Amino acid sequence: MALPTLNVTPGSGATINTLPNAPQPTANSVAVALASDHAAVPVSASALPLPAGAASAANQASELTALANILAAIQGNASAVAIAARSGYVWGGLAAALVTTPGAAGGFAPGDTLTLPALAGVAQQAVIPVLNTQVVAATIVAAGAFTGTTGTYTVTGATGTGTKFTASCTLTNGSGITAVLSITLTGSYTVNPTAVAAEPVTATNLTGATLNLKMGPLLLGTPTIAGVYAPTTAAQLAAMLAAQTPSATSGSGSLAGVTVTPSTWTALATQVAAANASRAYLAVRNESPTQTLGLSLNGSAALGVVGAATFQANGGGYEWAGARVPSNAVSVIGQTAFQIFTAWEG
Repeated sequence: MALPTLNVTPGSGATINTLPNAPQPTANSVAVALASDHAAVPVSASALPLPAGAASAANQASELTALANILAAIQGNASAVAIAARSGYVWGGLAAALVTTPGAAGGFAPGDTLTLPALAGVAQQAVIPVLNTQVVAATIVAAGAFTGTTGTYTVTGATGTGTKFTASCTLTNGSGITAVLSITLTGSYTVNPTAVAAEPVTATNLTGATLNLKMGPLLLGTPTIAGVYAPTTAAQLAAMLAAQTPSATSGSGSLAGVTVTPSTWTALATQVAAANASRAYLAVRNESPTQTLGLSLNGSAALGVVGAATFQANGGGYEWAGARVPSNAVSVIGQTAFQIFTAWEG
């Protein structure tokens, strides 16, 4: 059935109401009820109003620019941190040393000191006291008188405190000592002979003989200055551990031919990095295969004390980055001197 048609003039007050549930018209409008199978009605508009802050092409561009700036800042900070590697050894202080060769020129007395040389990597030289001296050479001052069969005999020193020296000498009947063959016992003196340049010696049937003695160092005491030994290369460390000729003595002894070999070392707190308020990165790793390594943020603590971290052997360590990086001076402490570690700072 065809629907009726009606021409309506807007504003005339006429209405079309072909369906019972059609909405009521408002003033100056025409109410129309459409059939349920009516075709789609196109609607067009030049612009739609948006609420404040709604997504738009302009706002998206601003957000993309802000994100790009944040990314650039992150990448810029990362690339600006220059990391410096600092592989090295835990520093050592000398605890004990041995006389390797006493020299032959003499002139030493108990109480003298020996200063070890300023080798590469030595921040402070060790100073070691001489506890005991020994006779390293002797020459005839007065032959004395000897009655007996000419031959080789042992003569013994007469003065000084400690074990007296002995020498093998040729004693000639009617002439006394005619040759000093060798020092058979160097002795060990805590107080030198009374007259080193003319020490009386005794032997059966020998009287009036004296020898000029050369006194060298024998036993060394605990260093009065342990020194600071801070090698940075294997060659420097090898030189520190080897026999060394002292560079000075407090007494009148001749250093010619005298060598001293360090025997015991004490591990010292070893500064890895000075205080640095702008530090952005820090890491420390223990390279020792068997010994632990301590780390202190106060620059001087001993291994194992409260406040010092401990890193296990074979690569134990820690790293700090970003806001967690401490600005303090940083030191490592080893179980023994000259342990190997690596540190990085940026």
